Amino acid sequence: MISALTHLISRFALSKHFFWIGTLLATAIGAVFRFANLANPKTLVFDETYYVKDAWTLGRTGAEREWPEGFNPSFESGDVLGFLSDGAYVVHPPIGKWVIYLGMHLFGADSSFGWRFSVALLGTLAIPLIVFIAKLLLRSSRFAVLAGLFLAIEGQSIVMSRTSVLDGVLTFFVLLGFLFFVLDQQRWPKRLAAGEVIGFRPYLLFAAIALGMAAGTKWSGLYFLAFFGLFTLLSDSMARTRLGSNPWLALGQGAINGFVMLITAIAVYITGWLGWILGNDGWGRNFSSTWWESLWEYHLNAYRFHTGLNKDHPYASNALEWLLSLRPTAFFFEQPGTCGVISDCTIAITAIPNPAIWIAGLLAMAWALYRFVAKFDLTAGIIGVGFLAGWAPWLIYLSRTTFQFYSVVFVPFLILALVYALQRYWKRGFVLGRVPERERAIVSLTLLAMLLGLYFASIWMGLPVPHWVWQIQMWFPFWV
Repeated sequence: MISALTHLISRFALSKHFFWIGTLLATAIGAVFRFANLANPKTLVFDETYYVKDAWTLGRTGAEREWPEGFNPSFESGDVLGFLSDGAYVVHPPIGKWVIYLGMHLFGADSSFGWRFSVALLGTLAIPLIVFIAKLLLRSSRFAVLAGLFLAIEGQSIVMSRTSVLDGVLTFFVLLGFLFFVLDQQRWPKRLAAGEVIGFRPYLLFAAIALGMAAGTKWSGLYFLAFFGLFTLLSDSMARTRLGSNPWLALGQGAINGFVMLITAIAVYITGWLGWILGNDGWGRNFSSTWWESLWEYHLNAYRFHTGLNKDHPYASNALEWLLSLRPTAFFFEQPGTCGVISDCTIAITAIPNPAIWIAGLLAMAWALYRFVAKFDLTAGIIGVGFLAGWAPWLIYLSRTTFQFYSVVFVPFLILALVYALQRYWKRGFVLGRVPERERAIVSLTLLAMLLGLYFASIWMGLPVPHWVWQIQMWFPFWV
């Protein structure tokens, strides 16, 4: 059966329109996982209690407002104008909440579908985005489409695209910035080979705009700006050395790159605060006589909060635990009794990664990082730097209260490492075996990932199931 299926897929992959048809199919699959049953539950789940209400008041008044204590049931019932006049102290910048507000503006703040629409849309658009990135990196339509399919059925990415919090928005902007970063990395060596010594690099400007949006969603977007910027310096020096040019010229080019990227990202970031800046009653707006001094003081307060956050939480998980998925975050759990024809019904949402993609992706990432260090493989390095930007800085904060779902931002890089490793295996083989045998192995892994996608679909999408189904989805006691 695997052999027959492999033969069919191989023939389809060689067809003239495979890339576009495959991309559309992967995106459609991802859209079903992200939009089906999106309005349920009709209550604010986990940190939606902050971001949805903050987004609504931000869009209505230009700055976040306080709400009466215990107001969630009233808000969920449609009382969306019950916010107070006092400015609310929030610790994340506004851009991600402006994105959430767009869906509420289109569909109404009294619509749970509206709360989550924008995040689900960006989560879906991330699928063709990773396909195009993989096509640029690997020059292969079949493995590019496979990257899109893996992202479409990856559990953590699905849950964070269905929940109106900031991490799904952050992931999209990071991936968009990475697209421009890859375009720059492929174009600049050609310009060097043509004799250009120092020059303006427009794709880095576009990357900085996207990463400014990422930082304006969560500060961790700054890590990607720093890591990608440093990698341009390293890759520029390596390219000049290969061409017999003076590698120290990379420092001058790096200074230009750094200035352009930093100034651009800061400008985009501050633009996200315009509602607060132009108003006069947002929290902390009148700390000082000038808006920039007040904004600086606001950020000092937020920095103290972030670095000092150390509260017990049943789903807290540090960066080392993320890799083993020791404590995936449960966003919702309810046992309403009877759901239609289902008795003993359970409805749950837990951000469990797709085990096949997650485990294989981590192994592939370890291989990619080794390959970059040992053989200076720039494709492996470009992918690896994205993973490190999303994971390594959190090693500094192992005692801080963090959650497994923060790792969703580096899931696309695990997938890119995986498809790169699979492409290398298909071309050359890491073990003895003919090409058809390698193809069967790749198809088998893909089918396993798809079957696990169906197996965990209910817990990713909040679908009602008999309680025993939820129980067999909880593979380990520490997942409960």
